[in-house]
Amino acid sequence: MESLIVPATTVIILAIAAGASYRFFRRPALRPSWPKIKLHNAYTQKVTLSLTKKRLPAGLDLGSLEDFTPVGEQKPVNDVPSFFASHGNEFSVYSLDWEQEVVVLIRTVDGTDMKKWPFFRGAQMLNATEVLLITIEQLQAVVEAISDKVAHVQEVFVNMTARCGSTLLTRAVEASSAAQAVSEPLVLSNIARKIVQFRRSQPPPPSQHHIGHVPVSLMEEGEVVSLLRNVVTLLNYYLVTSDHGHRHIIFYKLRTDVLLIDDVMSRAFPFAKTVFLYRDGLDCCESWFRLMYKHRIVYLAYKLVTRLRLWRFAYRANRNNSIYVDDPMFSAVHLQHSTLNHIMCLWICVMQHAVELQKREPGYFFHAVVYYTALARGKEKTIRLLMEKLGIEWKQGNQEEDKMRIKTAFVADSQGGSPGSPRGPGEKWTPRSSSWMGEWEREYFSNICIQAGTEITGPDFLLPGTMV
Repeated sequence: MESLIVPATTVIILAIAAGASYRFFRRPALRPSWPKIKLHNAYTQKVTLSLTKKRLPAGLDLGSLEDFTPVGEQKPVNDVPSFFASHGNEFSVYSLDWEQEVVVLIRTVDGTDMKKWPFFRGAQMLNATEVLLITIEQLQAVVEAISDKVAHVQEVFVNMTARCGSTLLTRAVEASSAAQAVSEPLVLSNIARKIVQFRRSQPPPPSQHHIGHVPVSLMEEGEVVSLLRNVVTLLNYYLVTSDHGHRHIIFYKLRTDVLLIDDVMSRAFPFAKTVFLYRDGLDCCESWFRLMYKHRIVYLAYKLVTRLRLWRFAYRANRNNSIYVDDPMFSAVHLQHSTLNHIMCLWICVMQHAVELQKREPGYFFHAVVYYTALARGKEKTIRLLMEKLGIEWKQGNQEEDKMRIKTAFVADSQGGSPGSPRGPGEKWTPRSSSWMGEWEREYFSNICIQAGTEITGPDFLLPGTMV
């Protein structure tokens, strides 16, 4: 009987690990609620959050128009520039619908504090009451109608590896009077992923007008640069006009996938400032696994699955991470496509791209490079040093008040209330008593780096000029 206890216990733990992965990454099937043909005229439409989306943690998936269910009749918008000049401060850019070739903007319930939420897209999705659909062809005219009101805006793009304190950074910046901050606007990821997909596909024949659902014409370099510039202009307009202090310096914390197209971003925003934030690769992995599995025993079960190459019987990794695993740098690497592989490849891919960008455009990438420990230990001091590196001046008379607000931001759970937080409601942060990562994980990590032939030597690799 005793001989059956260990195998039975192992099977139970493996089932728990597989179930945890499934619950964290599951994606319910979607039923189309919107037309799947090109739209020629703008309109507004009342919406409610779709039943499918209500079962999905806000912030973990890539959003779309299908996140919402249309309610009532469409209201045509005949003069889009005039409409936006009058009501643009009520609508924020959410995503793109490539099949309809429209930009999707969201109006939230009156009184919604968009900055209260850890992720901008979560605030938009959960509080949406109306959408405004503007065709990509109409976008330039809309931008021209408002461009003079946001010409003074200074963008700061924050790239990162994920699980590295980037949301905490945006909270601290938002607490200051010097700048405002937005965490992970979804629309830039929508565009980035389509560009990457287009670049990795075979050149289309002249007769082919679409790759997937994306018109080939929209992926031409000039069109992409204009599209990026225009959607950010709309975001700038919303943020400046809705901010009580009308702060014109805006930190955009970007999702990791946007770094893969930063060569295009630099052409679209030549005068922007750039920041790169990262942490040790193994610490990043551990943060992900603590978020997913909560308890070390469950992670150890998952680790056993991976080491015994039984990962195919557990739930597979998040499909959104395939954009990193499918990067050509990993073409010679034997990958299991497990969650562990995907998390490590994400970190390595982002870090390698950061290295290449620093070499190719050293004056643009990056104006500041910050390590997680500098942010965690230096707190307000690191924020002030970062601002100095970016040439951002504090408003006279607000220094002490800013210092207290920033200090408060560092005490609170930056991702509280979102699926990105490993802590429950009211649960305070406590230092880790021990690490889940060991020598096996370190060797596994380093082997991927070696097989991929990257300049990243291991999980403890440091970029030049890093604030540590």
